[in-house]
Amino acid sequence: MMTTRTEIRNERKQHAVGQGFFHSGTLLHDGAVKLRYVYDCGAMKKHSAALKRSIASLLADVGGDRRLELLFISHSHADHVSGLPILLDAKKGMSVDTIILPLFNVMDRLIEFAKCASHDPAVRGDEFYREFVVDPVTALSRFNPRQIMLISSGGPGDPDGPSFDRGPEFRGPVVAGLEHDAARSLWKLSGSGNVDAVQEAENRVVARMTDHVAVVASPVPSGSISWLFSPYIDPAVSAKSARFQTELLKSLNQGLTAGARIKKAKFQVWLDNPLNLKDLVVNKVHELVQAFNAVSADLNTTSVCLYSGPLPDERGHTGHHGTFGRWSVNGNDRVAWLATGDADLKSGSRRKPFLRHYRRLTSKVSTLTLPHHGSENNFDVELLTAIEPVHFVAAADRFSKWRHPGTGVLQAVASHGRFLSVVTSQSASEVTEVALLRR
Repeated sequence: MMTTRTEIRNERKQHAVGQGFFHSGTLLHDGAVKLRYVYDCGAMKKHSAALKRSIASLLADVGGDRRLELLFISHSHADHVSGLPILLDAKKGMSVDTIILPLFNVMDRLIEFAKCASHDPAVRGDEFYREFVVDPVTALSRFNPRQIMLISSGGPGDPDGPSFDRGPEFRGPVVAGLEHDAARSLWKLSGSGNVDAVQEAENRVVARMTDHVAVVASPVPSGSISWLFSPYIDPAVSAKSARFQTELLKSLNQGLTAGARIKKAKFQVWLDNPLNLKDLVVNKVHELVQAFNAVSADLNTTSVCLYSGPLPDERGHTGHHGTFGRWSVNGNDRVAWLATGDADLKSGSRRKPFLRHYRRLTSKVSTLTLPHHGSENNFDVELLTAIEPVHFVAAADRFSKWRHPGTGVLQAVASHGRFLSVVTSQSASEVTEVALLRR
């Protein structure tokens, strides 16, 4: 008696956008697209042509079916979001259903804007990015998503990481994929904790959840095998954020009379006013850059990492094929992809929670994207020894004196017999992968 095998096919691409990040993927079953997702879409202004070319290539590939089920945004730096107005253009781009991003505080957003204004001055006039810094939800609402989900850290949790055998408690509307669309994958949220609706409108829900909750997609009608999207929040370094806030207040009060100065005790309230934030990113850019330069040249903020692959206890058969530039590889045991955004994983106190969060998933990871474009300031060799990925990807290109990826990172990867692909602004450097999960 013949048995029918079910299969999920994950096709994914690291697009060649230079100093930035743009990753897209598709889940297929029986040759039909069941779910599309994107993790970040942006680049520095000097790589705008490469970014536009990559977006045009993706839109050409998807053809007339331009539905994007899930958009993940790692952090609030312009080189990770600047392409969204093109990708999600109402007339020529994709239509997005659900956007998932960290719950950024105001300091996260202002630090990243100041960093961009310092390193990539052309960003200062980017209307969408300024809007995003002032209020991410309002800026993203222009793309008419049905759902916006804001993620915060859930803390240590279980020693072996989150469990996905139950659903969270919804305090408000249930956040999930579209039930009435039989042609696409029905995804749901799984994990522990609450999902709290913070805004409800006729056509949109904005909800908050922790990174103990993940997206589970079931492209197979029977639901017998599923694909997991598990986020992890790497929080900002609070001490440096506080220093930036102190320096910003000092810069804003420079040259003012005592009566005109912003009082320290009222500064947070002042920052919570969107009109003041808009004034900062339009008229007070010099003061923002001055505060940033006084604190650190390499200051990281809240960032969301993302695992894309089989569930922890999935026992199906797997297969993997990857094209890294001109190099092709095949494998069987590991098929998952793990992105680290701009996470600060160099220090043990921040790296250990990350590894604990993904402890039950690391054995499935084939490809790891290096944090912060492969910067030595964000990397430790334990990322190799604890996860043991087969391939590494660094999205980076030549800029100023930055060493992305760092020499020490390159040596560490080579010393462990692993392959690192640096995806630049050149199309030939693109990475394409196909992962198979069968039962």
